[in-house]
Amino acid sequence: MLLKDKVAIVTGAGQGIGAAIAQAYAREGAKVAVVDMNAEAADAVAAGIRQSGGAAKGFACNVAERESVDRMASAVAAEWGRVDILVNNAGITRTAMLHKMTQEQWQQVIDVHMNGSFYCLQAVVNGMIERKSGRIINVTSTAGLLGTIGQINYSAAKAAIAGMT
Repeated sequence: MLLKDKVAIVTGAGQGIGAAIAQAYAREGAKVAVVDMNAEAADAVAAGIRQSGGAAKGFACNVAERESVDRMASAVAAEWGRVDILVNNAGITRTAMLHKMTQEQWQQVIDVHMNGSFYCLQAVVNGMIERKSGRIINVTSTAGLLGTIGQINYSAAKAAIAGMT
């Protein structure tokens, strides 16, 4: 078990890639904070992990809001004592061509991807520095390098995440 007794936060873990990452980490022995804006989805993934013999708990969190991230990170640390691994995976899309994209569509994607990753990094990094140990995985996309038609917001956010990494 590669991650025995490690504590991992996985954002956007209520479905898809995030859920698969959370499940894989649990199989390798990590205690997994299954973080998602959808509390029911996070709880369902965590329940599935526990049914398979792993350790997991669902945490509702809107990564676009610093206060929500800080509450989640504090709750995870209170539950398991520390955070060893952060996987910034949360994401959304709001597709529109540049000339039709609204400020709201732009900002929602930037807030979740770019700001959310930044807030999560800040919420856990001090503990990692103090322990001189920790791992951060920022999930990005080739869209950050090549762009994607109708997703200038997504491409810009993913490029920013690559820059943070």
